[in-house]
Amino acid sequence: MRRYLFLLLLVGCGGSPKEEASTPPQRGPQQMRMEPHTGPPKGHEDKVSVERHRLYRLQGLPEEYAGRTNPYEPTPELIKRGEEIYKQHCETCHGEDGKGDGPTASGLDPKPSDLSFIMTRRIATDEYLFWTISEGGKPIKSAMPAYKDILSEKDRWAVILYLRDRFGP
Repeated sequence: MRRYLFLLLLVGCGGSPKEEASTPPQRGPQQMRMEPHTGPPKGHEDKVSVERHRLYRLQGLPEEYAGRTNPYEPTPELIKRGEEIYKQHCETCHGEDGKGDGPTASGLDPKPSDLSFIMTRRIATDEYLFWTISEGGKPIKSAMPAYKDILSEKDRWAVILYLRDRFGP
């Protein structure tokens, strides 16, 4: 009887490695792998980026932003236009060097994101940046305005070209 049970157990546990179950690859925002945490510089924790990234990973992007890519080439003229817009609309909060330390940043809670850090990370895709600039802080309850009502699409893409040129890897 013992031998019979042993044989049943042996047969039941048998199988080749090829027969093992595998987990199918995930699609959508969950497929992004977390990068090793190097984080923003000590003392400059970035709650806005963490909340926005969390929202992106859990819910993905609204359909109007998903899969968007910059339709413009990074010409000197467009990068210059993006710089002008950044200086006019973004620098007061994000600062000249993109560190989130502009003149009005100290009065904001949460503090503005450190763009000089974010732009070096894989999260800084065209669709993510375009969504962030377009919708502003409303989805995560920060003070950033929604620039879709202020800037044309071309101007928002120009800002992204400037951010990549100025702060990108």
